[in-house]
Amino acid sequence: MKTIDYLRANEAKGSTSFLEMAREIKGNWIWLRYSYAIAIKASSRMRKLGLTQQQLAERMDCTQQHVSNLLKGKVNMTLETLAKIEQALDFDLIGESLLSFNTGYRMSDGYDQRQAYLNEPAPGEESHLSTKGTVDGYVVKKR
Repeated sequence: MKTIDYLRANEAKGSTSFLEMAREIKGNWIWLRYSYAIAIKASSRMRKLGLTQQQLAERMDCTQQHVSNLLKGKVNMTLETLAKIEQALDFDLIGESLLSFNTGYRMSDGYDQRQAYLNEPAPGEESHLSTKGTVDGYVVKKR
């Protein structure tokens, strides 16, 4: 009897049951698969660059705990967060597929073709950014 009393007294309070977790995953599977893929890609890039979670957090101007949650692949990320990850790791998570030649966002200066980013003005045009040098509240770094 003492063992059962001890276990009941020390059981985790508020823990989620397996069934509740399964229901949550089933209800969110659409974005979870993208989140997992992004987490794997970002983790791989961090290893290549030799970055820690704390260093990535500093580059993204957020906490290490937030980065840890992102890298678990269980966070529904905003476009701003995706852009910050891309900028901090200096690579494309989704940018190349969205800004490809087929969608018309590749810019050409005569024979010289280059990739255009959405926050860049077209050649010969002025910047359309409302706050010079920032997008969604963070400073734009040139690639």
